[in-house]
Amino acid sequence: MFEYGATNSYLETEVLTATPQKLQLMLIGGAIRFAQQAKHLKDAGQDEAAWEALLRCRGIITEILINIKPQVTPLAGSVAGIYLYLFRELSDIQISNQYEKITDLVPVLEEERETWRQLCEAMPEAPEMPREEVKEITAANSQPPAGNLNLGAAPSGGHWGSASPSASEYATGAGSGFSLDA
Repeated sequence: MFEYGATNSYLETEVLTATPQKLQLMLIGGAIRFAQQAKHLKDAGQDEAAWEALLRCRGIITEILINIKPQVTPLAGSVAGIYLYLFRELSDIQISNQYEKITDLVPVLEEERETWRQLCEAMPEAPEMPREEVKEITAANSQPPAGNLNLGAAPSGGHWGSASPSASEYATGAGSGFSLDA
């Protein structure tokens, strides 16, 4: 039998070395475990412990939901919808005290777990993250253009020179020596 410290150390090492997809799988597994605990504890009359387990499940779902970027792809938007549904249902269970509804949520979580398990099998290594362009900030590209120095109030829009920057210059930070994408 493992001691608590050894088990905790093993879990910490597993989390720190896991790929992003493995971490997602672990989170979903935790949400399932806490949902099932909440139902069993409520059935056993342990209301406070059931409440805590339900809060932990909802906390995991919240963490997953806030890290989804639905504007990136349509698939991410659909996935966000699943977790938003789970969050709303878990919140409703807390408000209504109807823990029997957990039975309807666990299959959704199990389907998500199976999807992520398959992804972990298909892609055991962490995906390579796209690199963002890094621009060096130097004195040459951080100074206003020569001849357009206005020591009084900045021109309308708060920019140096007489011409206003274009929308693409705003979006890319062109000419400023840095990128707003970073």
